[in-house]
Amino acid sequence: MKIRKLLYPFSLLYGSITSIRNKCFDMGILKSKSYALPVISVGNITVGGTGKTPLTEYLIRILKDDYKLTLLSRGYKRKTKGALLANNSSTAESIGDEPFQIKSKFSDVTVAVAEKRVEGMELIQKNTQTDVVVMDDAYQHRYVKPGFSLLVIDFNRPLWKDCPFPAGDLRETKHGQQRADLIVVNKCPEDFSEQDKNFWLKKLKATGQQQVFFTTISYGLPKAVSYGNQKSFSGGMPIVALAGIARPESFINHLKIKYKVDQQLIFPDHHHFTSNDIDEIVDAAGRENIKALVTTEKDAVRFEKLPDYIREKSWFIPIELKVLFNEQEKFENRIRNYVRNHSNYS
Repeated sequence: MKIRKLLYPFSLLYGSITSIRNKCFDMGILKSKSYALPVISVGNITVGGTGKTPLTEYLIRILKDDYKLTLLSRGYKRKTKGALLANNSSTAESIGDEPFQIKSKFSDVTVAVAEKRVEGMELIQKNTQTDVVVMDDAYQHRYVKPGFSLLVIDFNRPLWKDCPFPAGDLRETKHGQQRADLIVVNKCPEDFSEQDKNFWLKKLKATGQQQVFFTTISYGLPKAVSYGNQKSFSGGMPIVALAGIARPESFINHLKIKYKVDQQLIFPDHHHFTSNDIDEIVDAAGRENIKALVTTEKDAVRFEKLPDYIREKSWFIPIELKVLFNEQEKFENRIRNYVRNHSNYS
């Protein structure tokens, strides 16, 4: 807490810089490029772990059967540069773990990665037949102007209790919320009530044009990392839990409730496993009493370096986003209506 107080003047400076930058975009001093096709942006103001990827996958499920869909991502921590399209040879290292996860799950969706989103859009328009672009983690990347912007807020980290870097976890001031067309308050607890909802709506102070939805993360049953694995394991068997994601606490707590966690291996978000990491994982999961290595879906796509006998006892927990208060249809219709009204065909 003392360190945060010491850093607060720098947060004021950082917040001022981001506000000036945003004002330059708003005034047209810095140019945002618009596109004729529907462009949906998914992003956050709070750094890391808000649940953008489950929301992105939710949007893909809504739209992919009716439109030719392309995901445009930065491809954070990939080992390649520039704008490129994913193909059958792509790996988590070449396009990033989250784009690779989505490409693996949705084979009919085109995936593009680019640090500069304008270059990514040009690549998509020149080389694909795309009806809709979903931009992942693009709230602050304003050189591409989205037609529809979704802001994800972590229930556990309200904007009004936080401040910009370095004293806080915000990428810009909380006033950036005003750019969103739709706000998703994610990771709400299972007992989230109408009273809680009304409290949040009061604190968020959304504009009249903005809609606010409340969602939670639902954990599925374990799935084998190796597709040929037909084995199973029970909750009473000792497991090793592995997570290389931002804010892994919820995932680890879920495993502790459901399974007997013998050891935890925690790595940084988007971490590429080194040879020393592989040795540590093998030593932990290779023990005779350990029946399974259980990880997140995002981490599982980076398990190709593990030896086969470890992969064969490795599982991941799929997650899905659920809309609360019976507002799923309302949420999905808002997305579909935007795309329908801005498409070349309906």
